[in-house]
Amino acid sequence: MIDPALLELIAPESVAYWTHLGIEVHSAERGHVELSLDMRDELGTRLPGIMHGGAVGSLIDSAAGAATSTLREPDDETWNGQATTDMNATFLAAATGKIVAEARVLRSSRSFSFVQVDVTAEDGTLVATGRATYTIIRRRS
Repeated sequence: MIDPALLELIAPESVAYWTHLGIEVHSAERGHVELSLDMRDELGTRLPGIMHGGAVGSLIDSAAGAATSTLREPDDETWNGQATTDMNATFLAAATGKIVAEARVLRSSRSFSFVQVDVTAEDGTLVATGRATYTIIRRRS
């Protein structure tokens, strides 16, 4: 399910890199999103049919950022964006087809969010897991 108000905050076409990679939004609610990425030759490694870890890592970062974006209140005039301050990824299996990243905000404050992301293959295999910390950039009064 995609909350239409949140989709505006995380619209894939608003991030050129997402468009370049082919990231799609599947669901979005406050503090939780699902994004996907299809395997294409351009995202592969030297081994045919295996997605590069950089593409998987980019999906993890994108999902964490999108989950953070869903925290923004519609009337919050101080929110000026967010930025990754720390991210890690653990790769558990080769990604050979479409992958889905499920991101959940574990904890957040006015200035930071801490996000857990699990990436699975279409058959449910856990491909990677990651965590990211985002700083929430605010306008100074």
